[in-house]
Amino acid sequence: MSDAATFVADHARAILVTRRRDGGLQASPVRVLVDGGGALVAITRGVTAKARNLVRDPRFTLCSISDGWAGSWMTIEGTAEVHALPGALAGLRDFYLQRDGSVPSDEEFQATMAREGRVLIEFTVERSTPLPTPA
Repeated sequence: MSDAATFVADHARAILVTRRRDGGLQASPVRVLVDGGGALVAITRGVTAKARNLVRDPRFTLCSISDGWAGSWMTIEGTAEVHALPGALAGLRDFYLQRDGSVPSDEEFQATMAREGRVLIEFTVERSTPLPTPA
């Protein structure tokens, strides 16, 4: 597992920075998990600024933080791919199972994801700060 995946596995809270159409930066709080293949993933609705920005310009920066404000953090950079339904359904299911421990029936889950316009963001890490060392 990469250093970024190792850190995110224990620190799911992050700030995602994407690029607006005008070149400005847009920041959003996200929960990032490590999927079964070791990739960093997050979910959102397809209509959000972060999803639209990543479709247009896949470059991202994540600042993964600990639950406590004064804890460890890691900066992660790379490119992202936004996966929409129906192809994203298995990844969305895996994300919710990992996060919540259960999901509704297949039919109900698929209907909810479609109604909410959910998408899966898969991050490809190109650079990250080193793993923090204990003090």
